[in-house]
Amino acid sequence: MRRGKLFYKLHGHFRRKRFEICDALLRDILKGQDEVSILDTGGRPAYWEILAPDLRDKVRITCLNFQSELEIHPQVSPDLQIVSVLGDACAMPEFADDAFDLVHSNSVIEHVGSYQNMKRYADEARRVGKRHYIQTPNYWFPIEPHYGVPFFHWLPDPWRTWLFMHCNIGYARKSSLETTLTRIDHNRIISAFMLQQLFPGSRIRRERLLLLPKSITAVSASE
Repeated sequence: MRRGKLFYKLHGHFRRKRFEICDALLRDILKGQDEVSILDTGGRPAYWEILAPDLRDKVRITCLNFQSELEIHPQVSPDLQIVSVLGDACAMPEFADDAFDLVHSNSVIEHVGSYQNMKRYADEARRVGKRHYIQTPNYWFPIEPHYGVPFFHWLPDPWRTWLFMHCNIGYARKSSLETTLTRIDHNRIISAFMLQQLFPGSRIRRERLLLLPKSITAVSASE
């Protein structure tokens, strides 16, 4: 898949705007303690280049991901306190309850597979984190964010299966059945209502583009 310069420019702009919420959350936590421990589920070290310089010596980050992701996304800036660990965010028995001050997730929950996996993912995030910041694309935004095709994610699965196998869909080339099913299973976009059910009691923050609902974020109600 290839995305143009405009995509990455807009992507970076919205990511920085969204991170203002996380920045405020981190600073709120630091009012009562000297350091913050973060578990970034499905995270990549390069993402944390966005962290403000004055927070870098106060924030300890654990990026949890699959082996394939860990191999291609090495640690970046030496002034970031990051440890990358192998794991599955849908099942984290290696971490105790409330092991982290904050569980962070940037566009991951829509990639964990089934809706049952999303529930497991959400339950584990709430268990191991005292607070959470869970961002994901909004189902009601008309452009499918992974392929750049209008309305594609609103189609029934059988229609999407046929189209993936017979056509080039945005950034994606037509594919075999196996690849097609993987794409469908691992790109399930949810609505604000569904995110609220997965993270009851959280605030749902809505991001808009030209008044359209672009993304949603579940933030601990204590934020």
